[in-house]
Formats: sequence, C-alpha cells, structure tokens
Amino acid sequence: MKTKVIVASFIVILFLPYPSLGEGVKELEKTIQKKRGDLTEVQKELKEKKKKVKRKWWEEKRITDALDKIGRALDDKKKEFRKLDAEMKVLETKVTLQKGEIAKLEGILATLDKQFQSRVRAMYKLHRVGVVRVLFSAENYSDALRRYKAFELVVENDLQLLQAYQRGIQEREEKRKDLIEEKRALAQKTSEVAATKRAIEKQKRKKATMLASVKKERVAYEKAITELKGREQALHSLVQKLTVKAAALKSEGFKALRGKLPPPVRGTVFQPKGREKGIGIKAPEGAEIQAICNGKVAYASWFKGYGNLMIIDHGGGYHTVTAHASRFLKKVGEAVKMGDVVALVGSTGSIEGPMLYFEIRHHGTAVSPLTWLALPHKGTAQKR
Repeated sequence: MKTKVIVASFIVILFLPYPSLGEGVKELEKTIQKKRGDLTEVQKELKEKKKKVKRKWWEEKRITDALDKIGRALDDKKKEFRKLDAEMKVLETKVTLQKGEIAKLEGILATLDKQFQSRVRAMYKLHRVGVVRVLFSAENYSDALRRYKAFELVVENDLQLLQAYQRGIQEREEKRKDLIEEKRALAQKTSEVAATKRAIEKQKRKKATMLASVKKERVAYEKAITELKGREQALHSLVQKLTVKAAALKSEGFKALRGKLPPPVRGTVFQPKGREKGIGIKAPEGAEIQAICNGKVAYASWFKGYGNLMIIDHGGGYHTVTAHASRFLKKVGEAVKMGDVVALVGSTGSIEGPMLYFEIRHHGTAVSPLTWLALPHKGTAQKR
C-alpha cells in the first residue's frame, strides 16, 4: 500500500504545472532532498531488520539443536523404561514363584504345627505320668533300657521337628523380606525415571514454545523486509526520475540528461549481432516502451530489417530509434513526454524473438546508448 502511495505521489509530482522554471526546479530539488532522506531511513530500517532476521535464524538453530538433544535424552529414557518394564515382568514371574514357594512353606509349616502340637500334648501327658515312673514300671532291666532308648528317640525326633519348624518360619520370612525389598527398589527406580522423563518433556514443551515464538518473529521481520525492499525500490526509482525531471527543467535540453535517461523498457541488455550502433533489450511480448525524454514522433512505420520502427525527435539534433514493436501507441507528429508509453514490445522483423532494438543519434550519427541511459548495471552489453 505504501509503495502504491509513493508511486502515485511521483506521478502527481512529475506532472504538476510549475508557475515558473526556477520555482519548479527549486520545488523539485526540495522534493528530491526529502525523498533521498526517506530512502536513507528505509535503507537503515532494512539493514536493521536484516540483522534481526539473522539473529532469529541463529536463535532458531540453537533451540533446534537443544530440542534435538532433548529428543535424544527422551529416547534414552524410553529405552530405560522398556528395560525396567522387562525387569518388572521378570520380577512379577519371580513374585509368582516366590508366592508359590511361600504357599508351600505355609502348608509344610501347618503340617509341622499340627505334628508339633500333637507332640506337645503327648509330652504333657508323659510329664503328668512321669518319666521315672514309666522307666521303673518296666518288668526288667532290658525292658527299662528299651523304654529309655525309645524315649530318647522320641525326644530327638521332637527336637528335629522343632528345628524344621523354626527353619521353615525363618525361610518364609527371608523370602518375604527379599520380595518386599526387590519391589521397593524397582518401584523407586521406576519413580525416578518417570520424574526425569516428565522433567525432560516439560523442557521440550518449553523449547518448542520458544521455537514457535522465534519463528513467528522471524517471519514478521522477513515480511517487513519484503515491504521495505518494495519501498526502497519505489523511492529509488522516484528519486531517479525526479532528478532527471529537475535536470530537464534546468537545461531544457536532451544533452544535459546524458547518463540520467531512463531505459525505454525493463529487460536484459545485450549487443545484437551485426548492429553495434545500438543495443538490444530482451523483454516479454507486449511490454511497454516508454519515451526516454520529451519530444515529437517523427516516424512510425514498417522498416525493412527492423519491423515496426519509431523515431522520436527530441530537439537539438537528437533522435531515439526503437524497432521490432508489436504496435504503435503514438502517431507521427504527436508530442510525447518523458515516461509516455509510445509502443509495445514485439518481434516484428526480429530473428531473436520479442525484443527492443534501441539507438540514440545526434545529427544522424549513432552514439552509444550505454553512456546516456541510467541502467541498473552499466557496462558492456552482453554479446549474442
């Protein structure tokens, strides 16, 4: 929108009626000075925006690298989780087996307990009768000795039963303790890994949010740069055309505009083979051909080898020649101003496709257009 305003302001300025030549030049020079200041400001702003875009690119790279590192850390934690999951499954199998063993121990202990209780009752009865009484009630010494040995064997069996019962209880408690400890250790490790994973994921979300914000800022700066480039181009073109206009008002002659004249059409400049007196400008079919200075159309017709050819008389013995036009938009004898569209690019009489052949002549002698036109990149035209 700003670019359109600038171009529109240029058109208005370019064709404003001036009360007098001196006053018009003075006003134009003031405008040129102001526009040059605007151009400098735009260029400064453009430079600053480019720096900011560069910084944002580096920020994006740092955040992207950090996200990549976080991603690798998360992948490692996922692997650790999978390993813990496998360990948990092994432990669950082990727990199942241990529960089975504990159940067996419980069964054995229950049996031992019954046996032990039975023996306790038997010992209690024996205690009531009395061991000595049982021994002395024997019929003879041999019977007493047999009874004593039987009593000793019973006592030994009872002792072994008691020891077995105690070992069973101890083994059961150890297995339970080991099982509880393994469960606790695995649960603690799982909790630690889960906490680390949550922290990494939180960091990842934070970095992703930062990256989105930086990208948004970078895109905004790039959009601003595109707009500033348009403004810079429009201002540059405006300053150039105003300078040419001011020079024309000062001198009122073609000669004073040497090196400042605008090109008749935008395109690629080249040197046509066999026509070294002028230059060729490669441009698309239908592109507008403009008068490079005020003048009058002296010729507009077909010319052998040049197709539709137009000659404009600019006074002081200076003429411009344009050839290969698709059609004319001005007639012979019609006055033209700088920037007026006089014809359209075509390929009439051309063996190289759509193009414009352009000459500048002084009293009939060709002069190099490259020394007269304000081309973006001056130098020797590309040969073809």
